[in-house]
Amino acid sequence: MVVNDINQSKDVYNAIADPTRRELLRILANSKELPLYEITPHFKMGRTAVSKHLAILKEANLVTARKVGRETRYRLNAAPLQEIQDWVSFYENFWNESFLKLKQILEEQDMKPDVSLDFTFATTVEKVWNALTDSNVLAQWIWSNDFKAEVGHKFQFRAEPSEWWDGIVDCEVLTIDEPNSISYTWASAGETTTVVWTITKEANNTVRLRLDQSGFSEATKAREGAIEGAKYGWTSMADKLKTILA
Repeated sequence: MVVNDINQSKDVYNAIADPTRRELLRILANSKELPLYEITPHFKMGRTAVSKHLAILKEANLVTARKVGRETRYRLNAAPLQEIQDWVSFYENFWNESFLKLKQILEEQDMKPDVSLDFTFATTVEKVWNALTDSNVLAQWIWSNDFKAEVGHKFQFRAEPSEWWDGIVDCEVLTIDEPNSISYTWASAGETTTVVWTITKEANNTVRLRLDQSGFSEATKAREGAIEGAKYGWTSMADKLKTILA
């Protein structure tokens, strides 16, 4: 890409960053061509201010202008928006693939969580989300880790090893819907499950944090106390989280 192309792309992104200019594009998209005096009434600003916004769109080649007598008439030129569309489509496909991956995993696990727990905290959604996504805070109530809130990031939780367990949990971030939910795989001791955290703001100024863990093998489910042991472990961790949030 040549320098001029790069500058033009930058102008386009800058031009549509302003909500007033996005509204101008919408208005022009619904009309073949409009003079300034017909555009101005749509905004709580004067003709001069509207004219300046149109000039920025014109510099980005998103709007064309032509003189008709003493007035200037403006028309939308949507061609430069194709790059924006391509950029958005890339990330749309990225998210669709991530959610499809989670959907496939859950379908393989019959969509029914093996462990479902609800915890309530007298705090804010933002603080709970931070506790789920900040590596340092996670270390305070789960275990030490190298977590990053990035879809596809592979990380580990590292607990104190014992004679029957190496203390390592291998994980991969599957989905992030800030600040509502996050999910990742949870692989340890030959077992791979999926952990989904969901945050809900309650009416009484509290926050409900739901844990769903799915995918335990039939052999694990058959072992007496295996699922109850997982519930006990998460509940103990949630007690630590409650102290941190308080």
